This record gives sequence, structure tokens and C-alpha cells, in this order.
Amino acid sequence: MKNMLPLIVLLLILAACKDPSVKYNQVIQNDSDYDVWIKVYERTDSAATVSFTVDSFFVASKGETIILERNGHKNMDQFKPCKMYVDSISGRAADTLLVLDLNLNSDSNYVFNEVDRNKKGGGTCECRAVFKNIHLH
Repeated sequence: MKNMLPLIVLLLILAACKDPSVKYNQVIQNDSDYDVWIKVYERTDSAATVSFTVDSFFVASKGETIILERNGHKNMDQFKPCKMYVDSISGRAADTLLVLDLNLNSDSNYVFNEVDRNKKGGGTCECRAVFKNIHLH
């Protein structure tokens, strides 16, 4: 047992020194009265190290969807400001001719939120874009 004590202490020290884990979500929230189809056009360069949960998806009226999930280390600041990881995103209201005119390609239309922070600076964060009826024409 005495021989195990240094090993246990070393494992505890290594666990305490580990970088905090961060989960990042990029969210699109639909506050309009219309169901909307969103199309995501992925990057074509080979250096892109991200993958999308879907490439086109349906966002129900008053609903939301996560278009990107990433896990990282260090702290949440690595995801500020909200950075786009796609070539382009477009939207159209289902069963209508209405087109989403909120520019989902622009980082400035996303708001960064810390959903849950732990003591080491890790936790869960998100960048969220919200559109309403006024954004559909």
C-alpha cells in the first residue's frame, strides 16, 4: 500500500492540472410564425477540422436547432467572438416563397452566451442567432 501512495498522489495532481473541457454549440433559434428550412454549405478546404450535425435542416416555428457542436480545451474565450465555420448559410420558409434575410453568415448576428461555467473556466457555451417574422420577405 505504501508503494501505491505516490502513484495515487501523482494521478490526483495530473487530474487537477488538466485543461478544462469546453462544449460549444452554434444555435439558430426561430421565433417566427413560419417553419424554416436552413441550408448549410460546408467549407471546401481540406484544413477545415469541423463537422456539421446536418447540412440542411428544418427549424420549426418557435423552435431551435444546433447546427454545430464542438468540444475543446482551455477556456470558453476560444469561441469568442462567434466564428462561422461554413462557407454560407441560407434559409427559406417552408411551403412559401419567403426567404430569410437575416445574414446567418455574419458573426455579428450571433450572440455569445456562457450556459454553464465550471471553476477551471470550462463548461458549456453557445453562439445563438435569433430570427423573427420581420426577417422573412
